[in-house]
Amino acid sequence: MKKIYLIISILGITLPGITQENKYQEAMLSNIESLDNASGQDDYLASASRFERIATAEKTLWMPYYYASYSLVVMSFEESDGSKKDLILDRAQGLLDAALDLELKESELHVLQAFLYPSRIMVDPMGRGMEYMGLMFSSLETAKALNPENPRIYFLEGVNKANLPPSMGGGPEEAKPILEMSVAKFEAFNNSDPLWPHWGQEAARAELDKLK
Repeated sequence: MKKIYLIISILGITLPGITQENKYQEAMLSNIESLDNASGQDDYLASASRFERIATAEKTLWMPYYYASYSLVVMSFEESDGSKKDLILDRAQGLLDAALDLELKESELHVLQAFLYPSRIMVDPMGRGMEYMGLMFSSLETAKALNPENPRIYFLEGVNKANLPPSMGGGPEEAKPILEMSVAKFEAFNNSDPLWPHWGQEAARAELDKLK
């Protein structure tokens, strides 16, 4: 009888935690699916707000902050007004900083930081290009040191190399092997976490096709 009471007591402690975890995962999966199907600034802004609400409830987890920031970074590329773009990126950076505070050694966060910088450059290419290009490649090197198998590192590196002139170490010949590596690493990449970031694979193939 004591064993039965003990089992009931343990279940009483663990079940609420399991239920809470399931709710978190269900909410994240639903919002990730919506993000995958997003189109236009309104959709990306709504996505960021949903993930930010989850982050507010789950303050110790980096992924909600990551996805909220990612939604805004993607949104920023669709904004042509420089001052508005900077405001969007300021919010994205704040969310990314919160994620980095939680998990500084996560490669995906440094990849997202590298993804944010080109949008900053677009506000003022002549004035910001050199500074933010250096920061971008520095973030990619940090991400690579943390996880050299992360395919998004090579996707961003390859795309940016393709858009740099040969005099600055860029051009199709420099970019092609990096994008080929990205595609190969996307095909080999495996993570059992259903919430793990998965963007970039189709875009990497498309960018490589442009160079062939």
